[in-house]
Amino acid sequence: MNNLGLNAPQFPGMQTGKMQSVDQVRDLIKKQRRIKGYSLTIPTGTTSFNLQLSGTARILLGLELGAFAAATDSYIRGFQRVTLVSFKVNNEIIIESAHPNFLTNYGNDNEMMQLPRPLSGTDEITIEFTNPGATEVASLAIYYI
Repeated sequence: MNNLGLNAPQFPGMQTGKMQSVDQVRDLIKKQRRIKGYSLTIPTGTTSFNLQLSGTARILLGLELGAFAAATDSYIRGFQRVTLVSFKVNNEIIIESAHPNFLTNYGNDNEMMQLPRPLSGTDEITIEFTNPGATEVASLAIYYI
């Protein structure tokens, strides 16, 4: 019982009566979407980043990129200099030589660029940027289950 006297169950999901046990609640939580964020400094030239997800990751849902003004951490509307981005999961090329603004919320009407793929928990995930200009800063969010 809780201390607030609200008659609320200790675990979310049990209030509907559909879940009868803590194990059912844990199973529901395992199936919920997760997000892992990265902060990337993209220097001049071609740069590749190896990305690690939790070993429990089973399905890649998608990703979203955000651009920031260098040295200010202010979110800006799209990338100014980065011209190409490529994204691979387990050597499968998912995005090849696309402009990164297509992967931002300005170039995509959805919350993220949806790229559903199965994962094994020991996946090799890389993102590569080509930047002909000055250093740019990006944030990357990977959505997965």
